[in-house]
Amino acid sequence: MRLRALSKLSTAIVLVTTSATAFAADQAEQPEAGGSASSLEEIVVTAQRRAENLQKAAIAITAVSADTLTRAAVTDTTALTRVAPALQIGTLSGPTTQFYVRGVGKFTANSLTDSAVSVNLDGVPLARDGAIQGLFYDLERVEVLKGPQGTLYGRNATGGAINLISVKPRIGELSGYLNAEYGNYDAVRVSGAVNAPLGENTAIRVASTFSNRDGYYTDGTGDDRLRAVRVQLTTAATEDLKLTVGGDFSHVGGKGPGATVQGLDRDKYIGMYDPRAGAVISTKFAPLSGSFLTPITGRPYSDNTYWGLYAQADLNVGDGTLTVIPAYREAKLRYESAGSSFPILGNLDAKQTSIEARYASDSDKPLSYILGGFFLAERPTETPAFNQQVFSAYGTFKSKTDSYAGFVRVTYKLSDTLRLSGGVRYTVDKKSAYLDAYNIVVICPSFLAGGPACIGTPPLPNVATVPSQFVLPNGDAIPVQLWGTSGAIVTNTRAINTPKRTFKKATYRVGFEYDAAPQSLIYGGYETGFKSGGFFNSLDNPVYQPETIDAFTLGSKNRFLDNRLQLNLELFWWTYKNQQVSHFRQNSVGGSEFVTENIGKTRLRGFEIESRALIASGTTLSATVQYLDSRNLDYVYNNPIQSGPPNTGCPVSVSGAAFIVNCNGRRAVNAPVWSVNGGIEQVIDLGNSGTITLNADGRYQSSTFTGFEQLPAMREPENLIIDLQAQYALPGGHFTIAGYVNNLTDKAVSGFSTPHPFSGSYIIQNLRPPRTYGVRMGYKF
Repeated sequence: MRLRALSKLSTAIVLVTTSATAFAADQAEQPEAGGSASSLEEIVVTAQRRAENLQKAAIAITAVSADTLTRAAVTDTTALTRVAPALQIGTLSGPTTQFYVRGVGKFTANSLTDSAVSVNLDGVPLARDGAIQGLFYDLERVEVLKGPQGTLYGRNATGGAINLISVKPRIGELSGYLNAEYGNYDAVRVSGAVNAPLGENTAIRVASTFSNRDGYYTDGTGDDRLRAVRVQLTTAATEDLKLTVGGDFSHVGGKGPGATVQGLDRDKYIGMYDPRAGAVISTKFAPLSGSFLTPITGRPYSDNTYWGLYAQADLNVGDGTLTVIPAYREAKLRYESAGSSFPILGNLDAKQTSIEARYASDSDKPLSYILGGFFLAERPTETPAFNQQVFSAYGTFKSKTDSYAGFVRVTYKLSDTLRLSGGVRYTVDKKSAYLDAYNIVVICPSFLAGGPACIGTPPLPNVATVPSQFVLPNGDAIPVQLWGTSGAIVTNTRAINTPKRTFKKATYRVGFEYDAAPQSLIYGGYETGFKSGGFFNSLDNPVYQPETIDAFTLGSKNRFLDNRLQLNLELFWWTYKNQQVSHFRQNSVGGSEFVTENIGKTRLRGFEIESRALIASGTTLSATVQYLDSRNLDYVYNNPIQSGPPNTGCPVSVSGAAFIVNCNGRRAVNAPVWSVNGGIEQVIDLGNSGTITLNADGRYQSSTFTGFEQLPAMREPENLIIDLQAQYALPGGHFTIAGYVNNLTDKAVSGFSTPHPFSGSYIIQNLRPPRTYGVRMGYKF
């Protein structure tokens, strides 16, 4: 039934596109009315480290303009899923965000692992997933690069890259804007910017945003408390030198992201701290402790601060431009969240210093190139506390990363229409860490031996540091002691690791570009990607190895009918090797560890079709269809047999002292077969009375697993989300007022799910926003 429905949807899109082509042909010679657009907009991107028209960029990329970001209410990273079908984003505990591009991504929950999708702000990579909040304001555009970016972006871009491009100061211009919004959940959002000249050759831009919104969940979580400001100054010091310096600061408060327990009515967004969730949790039995879990206690909160400084110098040298971007960023995170099925008390201080220098030759020459070097130093310090009631971990993680890279990208014009390109990057990641963690486990010896349970065993306390009753005065762990009066005991082990590794890898790209017509580009390429290995704290081997990806791409970008019809097609075939997977796993002594391990090979292949059609002077249709065929080809891992059968939806067998989990043939996680975005925009010109703009956008996604374990309850069914907006603008566009509704049908959709490590039938779901609606007003000068 789903395939038939999808077939009808795809057929409808084809018919709409075909009709648009025919209608645009009929209208091509007709005069435009009232100054309405007579062609599709042109978007300039810098994804390949040069400014170029999006339709001339020979890469797989989605670029989203500022107007689209506003209409789609993209105010944080999770909302990018609304405008980029290839991108799947989920919010975990606290500020942690997971990114997946076509099934390539990473469940990252602490400072010891890296994302597989690189996020960059104005050319500066953001090393920590938890350090990317509070940046979605006063943006010129967002670029989503699909597939490995092994030459120009390098490490931690196996899945792709997300570029946030802020609006830069404009020399000689006095301008600005102020936007205000009010919506349900008592949502108040105000943002604005002022651009002012400072003499003939210098300008300053100050932008800020403020937002307050009540939580979507019944316990108050899922709220929004953001304060942010960004200041940038640009000067054209000489005819050949342009310098931009900037800084930003943001604070994210409130209660933070939320989740609900699978089995409750998720349409009601019942939060983890709600007594109704506690009643369900109390029915879940934990075999290790021989007792039932208890409701989650604590106080969810976020107190996260981010700031950074950067500069960009562009110097015309000879027949090219030398660009240097030094930057420094810090994030200070303090939070408690139960978004991973149990409370996590997070405490992270992350500092990073980076510099990139590159020389880009004149692209008009037969031979053009980009030559550069990159350095990143990252120093995160984290002291997390994980409380799973029958297991608690208290860690001190101090890690150090020094990453060096050199790269070159070359394009040679064989003729006026055919170009060949190639590139290589060599990366050296030097990593070391001090890892110290207590692992406290509640055990019911009688129940594990086949005897009576230990009903009534109290949970471990939910505190930020290891309780004094479990350690000796010198800090050593007390190995065993009684716990409660039910016959349970507590064991405590302390693992200290000081791993040190250097990971090296050369990644490369080869490709071609062919101008089949003035407005038609055919391109293809093969590119490799690399993400270095790292560490986790464990009683066993705490090192995981790098992951790699090989990607073939063949695409075509086209504009027809005097820029009134756009039709782009991309075919891709990726092979994902040694994928790094992070999950909770019990160790050989019965404790729970958050491990990262390498798992075999995954194949991802499919196509994406993107179309836009200006079928009349004020009517634009758009549609993007992605088909993704993903298969785990070598996806096998094991659990110690002492810890009991693993909680998984994949087949399990026993070999020696281990359970073998075999997920071969399964689809990749966060990889729906079909992702479809479609929309229509109607501009009604009222002449001297202004304009009305109507927008309707829809997003369809077929079913997919949203968690590593691939349990049946973790399969998210197909869903369709519809957004509507109506906007009125006074003549000249200086004042606008709009009404909007997002998620019209109030569909609850899970972006991430995970089971409790010690009670497999207890699964939580992190939900995307419910129906929101409100009014926006804007003034610009």
